[in-house]
Amino acid sequence: MSLPLFRPDNWLPEGHHAASWEDIEAVFGGEPNSLRRTVWTRLLAWRDAAWVKGLSGQVVLNGSFISAKDTPGDFDLLFLYDANSEIIVQRDAEALALIDPIQCKTLFGGDVFACSAAIAQTYPQFFATDTFDRIKFSNVKKGVVEVDL
Repeated sequence: MSLPLFRPDNWLPEGHHAASWEDIEAVFGGEPNSLRRTVWTRLLAWRDAAWVKGLSGQVVLNGSFISAKDTPGDFDLLFLYDANSEIIVQRDAEALALIDPIQCKTLFGGDVFACSAAIAQTYPQFFATDTFDRIKFSNVKKGVVEVDL
């Protein structure tokens, strides 16, 4: 898998672009000691904590982290969790914290939004515009990156 080139406005072309974690690191991981590398490390910490808890599903990345911007502020991800993960978060407070937006911002420095894949039919399309960004609201369509957790 490879990710497409950025558009002139520094966003990925419109659409959902499948990637591996290695692809994401190669394009968005940044140089050592950079802010981009710090954001990447925080995203990996979230991913690894989710793996330890047995969570699985689809991750959709959005925002400045998947742009050509040199200094992304944080990562934004939508976690579409599967039925097994739904059971896990109902029984495990630590797993539940991994899908709580406030706790994730505090623990990992990123915006994590989660919902069951069974009810998420329109959410990914909304997530792929900057309408999702509480400041811009221009409804510019852009690409997002999808990766399996």
